[in-house]
Amino acid sequence: MSEIRLSETRDLFVQELSFPATCDDVVTACGDVILQAPGGTNEAIADVLARCDADEFESTDELVDTVMLFVSNDYVGRIGYDDRGNNPEYDNEVSL
Repeated sequence: MSEIRLSETRDLFVQELSFPATCDDVVTACGDVILQAPGGTNEAIADVLARCDADEFESTDELVDTVMLFVSNDYVGRIGYDDRGNNPEYDNEVSL
């Protein structure tokens, strides 16, 4: 069982699969590969795909998008983080 980062899934799928590929094809070829979670528990590609109801993937892009969509919250940055909100120290700016 190998471990890879989520960002490396595209290269793995290109090397191991030909498209269109069924979900069973993906699980057979790559299902035991572990995705390293930066913020929590690692999980296997097979476990991620078990959450979706897709039977076939037409392209690498479609498969990568599906994996990105169905990984757990352990692969997401800080929950609720918003870098677009107001910065409290500049709320009282004065115009010159």
